[in-house]
Amino acid sequence: MLTEYFLPPKIIMGNHSLDRVGDEARKYGSRVMLVCGQRAMRESGTLQKCQSLLESKDLEVILFDQVKGEPDLDLVREGLTLAREEKVEVVIGLGGGSAIDVAKAVAGLFYLEGEVEEYHDGRKIEGPGIAFMAIPTTAGTGAEVTNNSVLTNQKTSLKQSIRSPLWYARCVIVDPTLTLSIPPAVTAATGADALVQAIEAYSSSRAQPITDALAARAIQLLGANLARVYKNGQNLKARKDMLVGSVLAGMALSNAGLGAIHALAHPIGVQLDLPHGLVCGILLPSVMEHNLECAQEKYAQIAGLLGVDIVGSSPWEAAQLAIQKVKAVLKEVEIPEDFRGFDRRALNYPEIISYALSSNSLKYNPRKMEAEDLKEILDEVM
Repeated sequence: MLTEYFLPPKIIMGNHSLDRVGDEARKYGSRVMLVCGQRAMRESGTLQKCQSLLESKDLEVILFDQVKGEPDLDLVREGLTLAREEKVEVVIGLGGGSAIDVAKAVAGLFYLEGEVEEYHDGRKIEGPGIAFMAIPTTAGTGAEVTNNSVLTNQKTSLKQSIRSPLWYARCVIVDPTLTLSIPPAVTAATGADALVQAIEAYSSSRAQPITDALAARAIQLLGANLARVYKNGQNLKARKDMLVGSVLAGMALSNAGLGAIHALAHPIGVQLDLPHGLVCGILLPSVMEHNLECAQEKYAQIAGLLGVDIVGSSPWEAAQLAIQKVKAVLKEVEIPEDFRGFDRRALNYPEIISYALSSNSLKYNPRKMEAEDLKEILDEVM
């Protein structure tokens, strides 16, 4: 089988690597848009530090701190208008996946004609944008090393990606010290997302030797450290391992794809207004159980990667142990077993199933999923 792997981003990793942001940004221009959320980066002092480091290199900083929750097309349009008015030359996403996805879209669409909605609906990205850099402050989406921006059209409630091989970051700065202030609930949800992405990439029908190596190490790091950072957010070694795991999972999924969990998670998250990582974590055990027959060899390997003693176990037995271990890890970080504790009045099965069936993620699920399979999963978790 012919395989292909594409890996362009420059990655600078290590404690206090944020100190390099000014030198790196200067390579692409003198006018910098800094994209972040409305509160967390300012309260932690990270925003002020990043601004100061940029300004110390004689860079003009244009702040766009309007990211809140799951990013939508209106937010990208607002950021794009500001970037063009200010003649920005480089866009930096500082924060979690939402801030990074907004920054990525603003940079990528900067020179393109047409509305944001057109590209969200599938219009081809016909040329490069301006330089984009990413500084993740959560160990979760892996958005810093992927080529897609996940956005929601609020008018249609459609959550999907704009993607292009031109949208990879020029530089990624991975500084574990920036994650020390993340509260436990956010740590759990983003960490669950990273673990799901590693497992889905590892068991994807598009998996190949390079993505397997990346995803396997990601599973090891994330599985071993998620509960540690949840219980002790100041454990810098564990925070670093979580960030490394998240980056590796992002590198794997950008080439191997995902699966049924992400196909279902996007519409569920929109309908129930829940964090993406939380939704993924709840779905993980049920989807693994449905995939078991077609993914037992990979799941058996995952059991070993998660530290389970599988000596003497058959592949089927080891695969079942992997699911039990995943459940135990999620329980330790208080990810619920189902959605029954949430307001489900907006739930619409036909819309969820229709979206999932048309999702690119579902194409690479190890087991072919039909509408009835997706309904069974929904019945189990709802």
